[in-house]
Amino acid sequence: MEQYNVTGMSCAACSTRVEKAVSSVPGVTGCAVSLLTNSMGVEGTASAEDIIKAVEKAGYGASC
Repeated sequence: MEQYNVTGMSCAACSTRVEKAVSSVPGVTGCAVSLLTNSMGVEGTASAEDIIKAVEKAGYGASC
C-alpha cells in the first residue's frame, strides 16, 4: 500500500470526495483516506502521478 499526504481536507465530506476521486483512477484497487492524519493509503497499479492528479482535480493537495 502506497502512502500519501493529503492537504486541504477539513471534514468527512472532504475525505469522501478524495476517496471517490482516487478510486475512479484506472488501476486503483483500494483507497483509504484518514481525515485525522491527513493521509491516504492506495492499493493497485496506478502511478503516483495519476493519483496526485486525481486528488488535485478534486480540489485538494497530495504528495508521496
